[in-house]
Amino acid sequence: MTDSGAKGFLKGANVRTPSKGWTAGRITAVVVGAFLALIALTLIGAGGTAIAMASQDDGYIDLGTSKYKHRTDTYAMTTESWRADKELGGLYDDLRITFKPDRASDAVFIGLAGKGQMRQYLDGVQHVTIHDSSDKGDTESKHPGGTPKTPPAKADGWIAKASGQGAQTLNWSVKSGDVAAVAMKADGSRGPAGHVTVAAKIGWLPWIGVASLVAGLFVLAGSVLLIVRPLRRARGRTA
Repeated sequence: MTDSGAKGFLKGANVRTPSKGWTAGRITAVVVGAFLALIALTLIGAGGTAIAMASQDDGYIDLGTSKYKHRTDTYAMTTESWRADKELGGLYDDLRITFKPDRASDAVFIGLAGKGQMRQYLDGVQHVTIHDSSDKGDTESKHPGGTPKTPPAKADGWIAKASGQGAQTLNWSVKSGDVAAVAMKADGSRGPAGHVTVAAKIGWLPWIGVASLVAGLFVLAGSVLLIVRPLRRARGRTA
C-alpha cells in the first residue's frame, strides 16, 4: 500500500470514529430526554393512581364531601340541581350518596329526584338549599314553609332513595337530566343533621389507568435512549 493510500485509509477511519465531547446535538438529545422522562413519570404516576383508585371501594371515588358536617333546624337539606351526566365530560357511570346522621339511633332518609319532582315535594315545606360547604359551615338559602305533607319515603317521584336507622346509602346509575338530592329525618320531622358523602364510579378509569401506564413506560424507554447514547458517545464509547 502506498503512503497516499495509507493516509486515505486512516482518514476514512477517522471519519467513522465517533468524536468525544459534548456537541450541540448531544446536549439537545439529553435535554429532550430529560423532559420526556418527566412526562413519562407523570403518566406512570397518573396511571398507577387511576388503577389503585379503581381497585378500591368497588371503584367509587369520594368527591370530597364527607368532611363537611351539615345541620338545619328546618325539615330538609337539599342540594342545588346539577347534571351528573355532564360531570367530568360524562365519565360518571354511577353515583352513591350516603347520609350518616350525628346520632346513630336516628332514622333518616336520603333521596334523589329530578329537579321538578324535588320542587314539587318541597313546595310549602320549610327547608334549606345548600350552595357550598366549608370548614366554617354551609352557604345556604332558607325557604319558608311548614311540615311535609307526606313522610319522604312514602312520597312518589324519587329516582333513588334509602331510608332507615343510622347511615343510609342510595345508588343511582347516572342518566341524563337535572337532579337534586335531599337529606331528611325519615318521619319528616325537624332538625336533620350529619355528614353527606357523594362518591362516583368512572367506568373507564381502569382502562385509562392502564393506557396511561403503558404510554408512560414507552415514553420512559425512549427518554432513556436519548440520554444514554449521547453520554456514551461523549465519553468516546460507541452506542
